[in-house]
Amino acid sequence: MIDSQIDMKRLLLVAALFFVGCAVEAAQPLREEFFADWPKPKLLLVFTGFMDGYVEPCGCAGLDQMKGGLSRRTTFFKELDQKGWPVIPIDAGNLNKGFGLQEELKYNIVIDESLRQMKYEMIGLGNRELLFPTDVLILYSVDVPGSPQRYTSANVVLLDDPTCIAPFRTQTVNGVKVGIISVIGPSQFGEVNNPDVKRHDIVATLKKHLPKFDEEKCDQRVLIVHGSSAEFQAAIKEFPNSFDFALCSDGPAEPPAQPQWIGSTMNVEVGEKGKYAIAIGLFDDVDRPVRYQRVALDSRFKNSPEVMLAMQFYQDQLKASGLKGLGIQAIPNRQATESGKYVGSQTCADCHEPSQIVWRRSKHAQAWNSLAQTAQPARTHDPECIGCHVVGWSPAEFLPYEGGFMGEKETPHLIDVGCESCHGPGERHVAAEKTNNDALKQRLRKAVRLSRESNAAKKLCIECHDGDNSPHFDFDTYWPKIQHKEE
Repeated sequence: MIDSQIDMKRLLLVAALFFVGCAVEAAQPLREEFFADWPKPKLLLVFTGFMDGYVEPCGCAGLDQMKGGLSRRTTFFKELDQKGWPVIPIDAGNLNKGFGLQEELKYNIVIDESLRQMKYEMIGLGNRELLFPTDVLILYSVDVPGSPQRYTSANVVLLDDPTCIAPFRTQTVNGVKVGIISVIGPSQFGEVNNPDVKRHDIVATLKKHLPKFDEEKCDQRVLIVHGSSAEFQAAIKEFPNSFDFALCSDGPAEPPAQPQWIGSTMNVEVGEKGKYAIAIGLFDDVDRPVRYQRVALDSRFKNSPEVMLAMQFYQDQLKASGLKGLGIQAIPNRQATESGKYVGSQTCADCHEPSQIVWRRSKHAQAWNSLAQTAQPARTHDPECIGCHVVGWSPAEFLPYEGGFMGEKETPHLIDVGCESCHGPGERHVAAEKTNNDALKQRLRKAVRLSRESNAAKKLCIECHDGDNSPHFDFDTYWPKIQHKEE
């Protein structure tokens, strides 16, 4: 379990309010008006989900160009509250991307605290949450007197006790009662490697629990399926007209602008990584009893001071733990056999001055500074950020290669996106240039060469310049900015 300091997080966050400001984001023109001409609904259902640990946009390409983040989502809910609209938030689950000390810190300090502020009471238990060890699952999902939890799953059983995880949850706001059932399909259960967790058949489970909608006199019925599109479609087909709204984890990255229907059930797509919220308004209006609004959580929603404080505390905890304390261990580097160890960009500069000049003028040379000074709060101890701002990391795995960056004090020569971030380790190339072995020189020069025509160059770029971190990245446009060639 995490450090006992986490138990004091609320007290520390409140105290920090007097000392820490929130980040300032650039203004962004409105792309679509939300809730245009909507009267006050009888109830607003706000659907979110599948955040996968993406608690904030990274900001590398400018926060005004990015969507998502719990801070913006919190502000969205505050604005709904200021309107006086009655709201029930429902999250489909998969809030985290895995499990480890960093994920546990993130969940306790940022995710859990933010969800409480937004008053979530109904969350579907996803396959990502099932990566938590048993004791953590119990902590997050088992109801205790006076302290009900929020997770629900009808076909997941913990410790052979069907009462551990609530199979069905309800919430009533403004006289409207909403019930949700969440299930996990076999396609999503394969990576769960916990003998204390078992899964029952979806169809048999729904047959058992569907009568609870009537027993509880629910006005609105919600199904959440963590599974493939085929598993989702099969469940809806097996139980036609049983649900008003249904969500599936196997959906598009961006939700549609208009609602989609499967018979009488609205198929609610929420997209990926928490970038959108889907608001469904219920009205006492015969002509338009239901209205739909896709809400992009972009920079029109300013950062929530409370969530930004949680982010600061989270980063402070990562700093206190250090990479080794977080369990970060170096992974083998397949290039090391041929190329040796990392030597740092300054060593390369001794022989490659023209290329060094191009690099110094690029944003790659300020990559570390963007984490240390531009980001608010600083991200210099966050493995999820470090990988794309230093030499010798695997961005996809959030882990260092052997001999790669391990801290600003330990390996200061490996900060920034340097020569070896793209060309690979330079130790043996440097050593060969000091010999008279021309064959060896040519072989190792070839090993570190990277050309535009090489598909490997584009693959390297998009490891960091992906749709989340650089949404407008175009290889052909950006390559000339860093291109360097020496005869």
